[in-house]
Amino acid sequence: MNIFSWIKNNWLVIILGIVIIVLLGKGTSPLAGLRNQSMDSAGISLSYPTKGGMLREVAPVISDQRMVVQDTNMSMLVKDVAESIKGIESIATEMGGFMVDKSLTKPEGAASGHITLRVPTEKREISLDRIRLLGVRVVSENVYGDDVTDQFVDTATRIASLEKVKVQMEAILVQAAEVQDLMNVQMQINNIQEQIDSLKGQQKYLEQTAKLTRIAINLSTDELALPYAPDSAWRPTVVFKTAVRSMIGALRSVADVIIWTVVYLPIILVVLGMIWLGRFVYRRMVKV
Repeated sequence: MNIFSWIKNNWLVIILGIVIIVLLGKGTSPLAGLRNQSMDSAGISLSYPTKGGMLREVAPVISDQRMVVQDTNMSMLVKDVAESIKGIESIATEMGGFMVDKSLTKPEGAASGHITLRVPTEKREISLDRIRLLGVRVVSENVYGDDVTDQFVDTATRIASLEKVKVQMEAILVQAAEVQDLMNVQMQINNIQEQIDSLKGQQKYLEQTAKLTRIAINLSTDELALPYAPDSAWRPTVVFKTAVRSMIGALRSVADVIIWTVVYLPIILVVLGMIWLGRFVYRRMVKV
């Protein structure tokens, strides 16, 4: 059996091989997309990281004197994402806080959104109670605390130390007689003042962050679109939605393959034409 006979008997395999090579060369594999989408649909397991990574033991100071930065992350199922975001923003304003950022998307017909707000720490529970009433169900809620008391006290100590050094440098500046000495001392004073201003900015940031708690809320009309770890209970509706999404992903991948094949069909036809021409020339040469 010569090579032309083998090509004639396996022409379909050759065409599929060319299509796969072209797709891999472009770095866009529909099969890979199908795998990724199936994994995303079947295994939604997202979680929020803890602040600072590892838990650390705090110094034994009276609780009223502690400065704790509190962050709340919430996932909520709602009927109307846009209206819920407006309601949450209104709650933040009424509580004396403000909206930090917000977004709204509509993937595959299921609206999803995110909003981050800051409200006074003492009004956090009231704000959360009112926010929960805007949704159908709270899917997950996590509160993280970061004790910054030690950092705040250390910053204050460094500021006091630098201010003492600055006073001493100013006394030296008064006694300096040479121009070069005056310039050097003034540069040192300016450098110390910059450090003091920077530390005061950090101190103010810590103080304001502790006074205004951060609340981040993910909203969606589809529970599967929310970033949470589902429980082990069997829920037929969730399984059905996952199966439907997987089927849609598979159909899209098949459609992608068909589109790629149609686009590269002229190249495939040219290759087949060259094979047929080579076979025709070979036969003529054999007859001669």
